[in-house]
Amino acid sequence: MGILIACIILNAFIGVIFKLFHRYNIDNLQAIVINYFVCVATAMVVKGGSPIPTDLSAQPWFYYALGLGFIFIIVFNLMALTVQHFGVVVATIFQKMSLIAPTLLAILIYGEQAGIAKWIGILCSVLAIVLLSYQKSDLPEEKKTSTLLWLFPLLTFAGSCMIDASLYLIEKKNLAQNGDIGFVASLFLFAGINGLLILIIQLFRGKTKLAWKNIIGGIALGIPNFFSIYLLVLALQQGWGGSIVFPVNNVGILVVAAIFGLVFFKEKLTPYKLAGFALAILSIVLITMI
Repeated sequence: MGILIACIILNAFIGVIFKLFHRYNIDNLQAIVINYFVCVATAMVVKGGSPIPTDLSAQPWFYYALGLGFIFIIVFNLMALTVQHFGVVVATIFQKMSLIAPTLLAILIYGEQAGIAKWIGILCSVLAIVLLSYQKSDLPEEKKTSTLLWLFPLLTFAGSCMIDASLYLIEKKNLAQNGDIGFVASLFLFAGINGLLILIIQLFRGKTKLAWKNIIGGIALGIPNFFSIYLLVLALQQGWGGSIVFPVNNVGILVVAAIFGLVFFKEKLTPYKLAGFALAILSIVLITMI
């Protein structure tokens, strides 16, 4: 459980970094692309050598890493579009609801044990995510959008589900043994390459300019981001099961992020957040009950 707690704290810290990006006007795309390559460099330091296998294409997880690397950057852009048209609240809810995919996969397909307490806990976790994310719309009334634009949050949800479900399947099929650092480094490498192509296109079109603050932001993001995914893979291999790891991880991230917001950003403790805290604690207790 210690690994999962560390994973939750690191993910919440990533949320703090993104808040600082907004405060210091850091270009998200540039920082994200730099972050992916910093993740690979961090993996190199952890392993003490190149984390990318020489026979990369022969690895059993190769196509998962290749696909996830592509999905990572796509989901990032979808998240940005969702924030632009619907605000941070909607984007956060649709992303964190991705716990549904691996949880149902674990219970319905792979037969993980799920009594009434766990099902109630899963429902509580979903409600906790909504309440912890809820706040007044951060978009003006005149910016309300058309029905068609709901594709952005729906695709964000679908992409996030694919990421979480893929990580679960990799563990379940025992494709990345002992927290295979090569797998984690490779998916970040592929994500970085895809992101770099998008960034190069934007640079040639004059839509963005490189700046040192974006590079620094990417470095600050990359180190905790690597460990957040690496520890999640390790947590899945500790025997807790996907129906425990993903709900606890996703709701735990929002709980810790909300605490960080209260302590460091002087955010208000609204009745919604208070109810979200209570439901989050209840959900974790129910989901982890033996």
